[in-house]
Amino acid sequence: MSWGYFTLHKSCLTTDCSIASRSPTENIGRIISELCNALPPVDPQALCFAVHDGKVHNPLGAGSYIFEKVYVPSLVRFMDLPLDESDFTSRKRATTSTAIIHIGAQPNNSPHAGTIIVFALAFLIARDIKKLYEELRKGDISEEFKSWIDDIGIEVRLDLVDTAPDNRSGCFLQGIAYQRSQRHTQAYHSYLPDYEEIMRSAADFVGGDIPYKIFTQENLTTMPSIPRIINAIVKDRKRLGNELAPVSHSLAMRCACPHQGCGLAEKHGRMNKYLVDASGVATISFHCPDHGDHTITTSNPADVGRLEFNTPLRNLVRAEAFGIHTINSREAAHNALAVGEGEKICEYVHMRVTGSDYAGMYSEQLLFRQLPLLSASGLGAIPTPVIAYAPLVLDWAGSKLSKSLYVKEGAYKYLQEAGMGYLLSFADMKESGRDHRILFGEVARWLEDPKKLFRSYTVNYLHRVFEDQRCKDTKDN
Repeated sequence: MSWGYFTLHKSCLTTDCSIASRSPTENIGRIISELCNALPPVDPQALCFAVHDGKVHNPLGAGSYIFEKVYVPSLVRFMDLPLDESDFTSRKRATTSTAIIHIGAQPNNSPHAGTIIVFALAFLIARDIKKLYEELRKGDISEEFKSWIDDIGIEVRLDLVDTAPDNRSGCFLQGIAYQRSQRHTQAYHSYLPDYEEIMRSAADFVGGDIPYKIFTQENLTTMPSIPRIINAIVKDRKRLGNELAPVSHSLAMRCACPHQGCGLAEKHGRMNKYLVDASGVATISFHCPDHGDHTITTSNPADVGRLEFNTPLRNLVRAEAFGIHTINSREAAHNALAVGEGEKICEYVHMRVTGSDYAGMYSEQLLFRQLPLLSASGLGAIPTPVIAYAPLVLDWAGSKLSKSLYVKEGAYKYLQEAGMGYLLSFADMKESGRDHRILFGEVARWLEDPKKLFRSYTVNYLHRVFEDQRCKDTKDN
């Protein structure tokens, strides 16, 4: 049995743009006829039809009330960067600053529409921060503040989660799951060109003057603060295991087996063994089903660089590392100013752009609740992480569009049959002749009217955006 879901609207189910001039009553028969002619045979009893008026509403609520008109300046303020002369005068911490806007992705498939939207939002926020300071510079401000604005850096970083599992290479033994990472198998390299192309395209879309970099997880795990962070997490492992992993009750900290050609890592850390010496340095033993235990110590930076984490633990480690980076860079800049050093010392501030499925209870319980508790474990306080949440892309039932479902046999078949399969894959989008920059333009419109960022969008809505553009292009030609 084939299932389909179709939204009947006069402007999005036909290539004849003139249909928009007719009423829904006049067109309903024609629309149904076109559906029957255009789609492969299906069981009529299995089809679900929804009729709507084509009007899009953006009712205010929660965050959209507060950020209905002004959004990007609030992000700047949350990063503790100056927005006026008094802000700048009161800070006096650094002679220059760099704002790093992070996005992340597990490169185990060609990016779908939701991932493209996150990338676009990051570059557009970077562009608007740059514009904000360009406008500030035109005002009546001091030469010192102008010099600071001239030197400020704004960049986008894609943090590829190459430590995500390669689902084609793992095993399940005696109730324990083992995996090999994308980093070990190098499987992600087949999809990497798609991510690189979207980054280049997004940078071009915002004018070409926002620099970007593509990092892997090794860039995170080799940060100087990571050993301290791991020591604190290991010290608090019982509580963290229960809260971050309520099923396994263990820290999902992994390390690939170092034996040549192996690379297996226990997925949930159930068999990890921990030892903390009197100075707080942690030694962690990991289990390989083929080669037995192997050990790392946090006193060895090369060992720490090999660590892998599941998503909640990685989120916590990353927030701590970026926060400590900000604190240390600000202290260095302050100390340089205090002794009158002429060299400009840069402070680094970080923010993230991610899908709004990571908002709500996820961030509240698995990140923001944990930070003060880890602070009490010896890490100290860090600046509150700044996170911009991109709207989710939902299917007809209100479920998040998922790459993991896309690769399962038969998943999203209805989208393929309805001509919307291109939203599942950047590669398919290109092959079908769809211009992904249409999504960039749509996200730009959301940012111009910020209340539109505090909601979700269905695949049917985005398909209509593409179809409306195609109708416009047809008329223009």
